[in-house]
Amino acid sequence: MFKTLKSLFGAPETAKQAESSATFSAGLPIGMTPEDFEGLRLDGRVRVKLAELSAFPDILFGWSSEPYHHIAAVGHVDLGQGAHLVRFYLDNDTWLQANVENQQVIEYKLFDFYRVTHLSDGEFDALINADDKKAGQLGAQTISVEATDATGRECQYRRVWGDEASLWSPPVLLEEQVMTTESVMTRSVTHHAMLYERQIDGAERMEYVLLNAENDGEGGFMLVQNLGVDVTSIDIDAI
Repeated sequence: MFKTLKSLFGAPETAKQAESSATFSAGLPIGMTPEDFEGLRLDGRVRVKLAELSAFPDILFGWSSEPYHHIAAVGHVDLGQGAHLVRFYLDNDTWLQANVENQQVIEYKLFDFYRVTHLSDGEFDALINADDKKAGQLGAQTISVEATDATGRECQYRRVWGDEASLWSPPVLLEEQVMTTESVMTRSVTHHAMLYERQIDGAERMEYVLLNAENDGEGGFMLVQNLGVDVTSIDIDAI
């Protein structure tokens, strides 16, 4: 559950910037191979088996367990002190995230780009640097997410990172290096992120929202609601 990121709040907010792409192999942390990630690799394919999710009508996250998806990009965030986030971006606008500590994957999460709002540079700056932090905004104690289907259902999520009692906590700054199948060069993406969670009714499983203000380094700014769930290694079938 992003345990390493929680510890960042006892230190400066900014995570260590990722090193040059030359020190990585296919987007992975140095010294690690696809075998360390259940076979996940750039330009590979993966099926994630989560058929049990359909048994819980309370869940917003939806997933089809049958098809294999192409891994079109790999993102890497170096958090420092042997901790990393590795993100495998799939061709259906979802992504698998591996949380790594001391060259061991300690957990996986599967996220969907649930809702994306494109911002101007001024709107992005106001979101990140506004003096008056409002309820429901990035860093707020709780946020609500409305279903994208016709039900109009709304679910509330509570902040995971930061001071639990505070009405607002600053988002975590992450510098990601992204490698794609279309280029041998990486590109840098800056994220201002905050993780939220809720208990799924009738299940032991949690549902997450990674709320993220993103600067893609190419003049694009957006606010993304990434909706996700935990995934175990046995759920992952990579080829």
